[in-house]
Amino acid sequence: MSSNQAFSYLRTREWHLNLGVGGGGRGQLELMAEDRERWSAADGQVRVIEQRPNTARSDSTTTAQVEWAPDLPHDPGQLRAYLLKGAPSPQHNVPETLVLIASVQRLHTQAIPSGLAAAFYEILIGQPDLVARGETVDRAGRTGLGYSFEFTFGPARRLTLIFDPESKGLLATEEMLIEPGRLAVEVPAVASYVLYLEQGRVASTDERPVAGLPG
Repeated sequence: MSSNQAFSYLRTREWHLNLGVGGGGRGQLELMAEDRERWSAADGQVRVIEQRPNTARSDSTTTAQVEWAPDLPHDPGQLRAYLLKGAPSPQHNVPETLVLIASVQRLHTQAIPSGLAAAFYEILIGQPDLVARGETVDRAGRTGLGYSFEFTFGPARRLTLIFDPESKGLLATEEMLIEPGRLAVEVPAVASYVLYLEQGRVASTDERPVAGLPG
């Protein structure tokens, strides 16, 4: 990456199940939307713009520890070991596939280089309990390759990942509640949904990419 493209840029649209205020002022769970733009650099500079319905736009600049994606290995064995680093010990019975997915999602707060995106894809689809769903359309109307993983670590849930069929970049993720647990919600219910809409490299936090990277 050249020095004049020091910042990663990522634009997402997200929905998360949160406690809102319903009729009569009573609290109720509802899926809330949020548009987000995030710039980040290897030295820890981060700018985030967030916009929620009926809420003033938030624009913050901070310094934080950044897990810089371009520095990660592309070798499948080394990358897999990195993604599993810090996983809970076996006695906690956390599924390995869940740890891999969570690590990939954690890293998707920035632009992901195409080679790394393809390596993520190969590692994930190599998990025997990740089920291929064929062509799947995301909430932006894009058709991708869908894969899902169901687990009962806590209330039963289903994670769905949608990948670009050519670049293998991640287009969208969905977490679906299959069991309500202690939540007063009818199931199945979407707990979260993230669309990865645009990404690229820019010279400063005041710029946006002319054209996003594939995926």
